[in-house]
Amino acid sequence: MKELETEKDKPFARSKDDPELDNMLKDRLRWGDPMAHLVKRKKYPEPVLPDLGEGEKMKESGFVVPQDIPDHSWLKRGLDAAPNRYGIRSGRHWDGVDRSNGFEKEMFKRTNERQARDREAYLWSVSDM
Repeated sequence: MKELETEKDKPFARSKDDPELDNMLKDRLRWGDPMAHLVKRKKYPEPVLPDLGEGEKMKESGFVVPQDIPDHSWLKRGLDAAPNRYGIRSGRHWDGVDRSNGFEKEMFKRTNERQARDREAYLWSVSDM
């Protein structure tokens, strides 16, 4: 009841600069948030959306959303994944296995060679100064 009384005294329209709204949105727990375990618990201990991944109907349907990192992932093995042009790190959505035809490997090789050649040319050009 106390919350209702305080809400009644607030203005009806809220702007993006409203500090109470901002704090409420920051403190909200979200289902599937991968960083939630790294921050301290807020004053809303229950999740806003229920976790439907462990329900009986989900198990019956065979639809499973992975919530953990697979054992064969690069993260669990303590290695870096193969670099890719999008900068995607391996995790629970990608196991880090390179299934490409070698294009990205050649692209990174050419990029590194070009940068090394440009750096060497620059060093040669300023060496006599």
